[in-house]
Amino acid sequence: MTTSSPAALSSIPLHIIVGDLVDQSGLSQRDLAARVGLSKDQICRTLKGTRHLSLEEAGSMLAAAGLPARGALTLALFDRRDLASEWSRSGMAAFLETLVAALPDALAAELAKSSDRVDPRWGPAVAKFVAQRIASHIDELIEREEKLGEFRPAGALRG
Repeated sequence: MTTSSPAALSSIPLHIIVGDLVDQSGLSQRDLAARVGLSKDQICRTLKGTRHLSLEEAGSMLAAAGLPARGALTLALFDRRDLASEWSRSGMAAFLETLVAALPDALAAELAKSSDRVDPRWGPAVAKFVAQRIASHIDELIEREEKLGEFRPAGALRG
């Protein structure tokens, strides 16, 4: 499921995105309600879309379900629910979350003098370049940690 524009936000309502991810986590609505401090009725109405769901509350619900909330929501909001679900079961959504959190400061530092000259058209090509560099760097990190006996793959976040 891709979009025609890389910046297009998902047209799928937030409550459906959160509901799908919570369902896939295996956490019951009752347990979710206890973890986020809402009643089971409030959770049920929220996931049905009859109660307002703020972005902050969506994040709290996903975190309570043991999911990397910001990483999963970022993917889902950019119409990549398929990856939000898949990556939330591995270390990838948590990796994306930490990457996106650190990226603005890193970009500001590296592009400080030329930020006004950056063209949005370059986004897809730069994304591919960055992904290739990240993959290469991660391979090096894995190799180094394996030699030191310190490599611990994230694997499935939930048993």
